[in-house]
Amino acid sequence: MYLRIVNETIEYPYSVEQLRKDAYNISFPETMSQSMLEEFGVYNVVATPKPTDYTKNISEGTPNLTDGVYYQVWNQTNATESEIAERINQKWEGIRDNRNTLLKDSDWTVLVDSPLSGSVLENWKSYRQELRDVTSQENPFNIVWPNQP
Repeated sequence: MYLRIVNETIEYPYSVEQLRKDAYNISFPETMSQSMLEEFGVYNVVATPKPTDYTKNISEGTPNLTDGVYYQVWNQTNATESEIAERINQKWEGIRDNRNTLLKDSDWTVLVDSPLSGSVLENWKSYRQELRDVTSQENPFNIVWPNQP
């Protein structure tokens, strides 16, 4: 990730490919050093983890310069109740899809001709029940999944 500073204005995001287009009359080497990029006002931007708070709207902002290094910035604003509700519904849909796949993948354990019996079979039955109960947990963003036997 890069940014470019032209006349004290930051262009972000920016790329080496864009520099080649902007300075089409210059023959650049295939690989450019950081010092060469800086001659054209192009600086590396260090990625930072994107926040994952579902109660916030998150957008990328203009990188900050700290101790000579540009860092990616994430702007956060409060989400509306309807946005939060939609995110929760989407998360539950994904959890149900995952749960259903895990149940389908373990169907063989409870079929009449399953090779399992005794405590092994009971462990699989308990696991499958725990999978069905996953959706009774309160927070879809903090699901505790059962361990497969």
